[in-house]
Amino acid sequence: MNETEIKARAEEEQKRIADLLNEVGISDKRQKLLEPIILNTAWMKAKLDDAREAIKNSNIVITYDNGGGQKGIRENPLFKGYESLWRSYMAGMSKILDSLPQEAIEQSVEVEKPTTMLELVRNKHRKDA
Repeated sequence: MNETEIKARAEEEQKRIADLLNEVGISDKRQKLLEPIILNTAWMKAKLDDAREAIKNSNIVITYDNGGGQKGIRENPLFKGYESLWRSYMAGMSKILDSLPQEAIEQSVEVEKPTTMLELVRNKHRKDA
């Protein structure tokens, strides 16, 4: 992907995050403070999408030959870069989510609490089907 496409997808992600923050009542002042985190997290999301596409058919480990007689297997640098970017993205998302009011988080997450073991097994079976 070229930088124009990445920028467009990052802007779309920024808007999605801003809409979420507006929806749960985060003040403009707080959103302004979060702006650098939102901008970078949105950019990382666009880059992660590209990286995932680039590595989808790659192996996690690759062989190497340094030309000096050393050969072996090492971690694929593409996966290492993806993993590093993923950690940074998750840290940014955590900061954004930490800014949400607790009641907004509770309303957006439906938790099924089974009352019996049989209900737990039935729920598991339904999800797997």
